[in-house]
This record gives sequence, structure tokens and C-alpha cells, in this order.
Amino acid sequence: MSDALYLIGVVALTSGLVWVIGRRGLGLRASAVRPALARLLEWVGLSVVFYAVNLCVGFVAVLVLRKLTGAFISMYVNTDATLVLLSAFQALVFQWWRAESE
Repeated sequence: MSDALYLIGVVALTSGLVWVIGRRGLGLRASAVRPALARLLEWVGLSVVFYAVNLCVGFVAVLVLRKLTGAFISMYVNTDATLVLLSAFQALVFQWWRAESE
């Protein structure tokens, strides 16, 4: 079994469990899932935008620092997986901030 199929199976299983617990245990409405999924897609899109901006700014910053200091700074530092996570956090905070401002 490939790793991707395994992970999809785990996520499907936990999603099903959360659905049952949410509906039966917490009394959540099924109709509220669609707006939640819309917010998820909005967050994913914002995460991609923040990641792209962070990459561009990072690449420019490396070039400027190379020019100013004369030291070699690798462009690969901008491709660290941490930047994806931090961009997702930026998008989440921005999304919440926008929601609170409405």
C-alpha cells in the first residue's frame, strides 16, 4: 500500500469519527459542514498566496544580503518546510482577523 493511500485512509477514518461524534455527541448540524469547507478552501488559497509572497521576499532578501555583506547565503534556505507551516499560520491569522473585522 502506498503511503498516500494509507494517509488518505487515516484521514477518512478520523473524519468519519469526528462526523459521528459531532452529530451525535455534540449535536452539530450537518448543514454547517458546507460553510466550514468553504472556509477551509479559503484558508488553503490564502496559505498559497502567503507562501508565494514569502518565497519572493525571501529570494530578494537573500540577493540583497549577498550584495550588502559579500557573504554567500543559500537560496535553498527559503525552501525549508517551516516556511510552508509559517505561511499557513499567517493565512489563518489573517482569515480570523478579517472575520473579526466584519
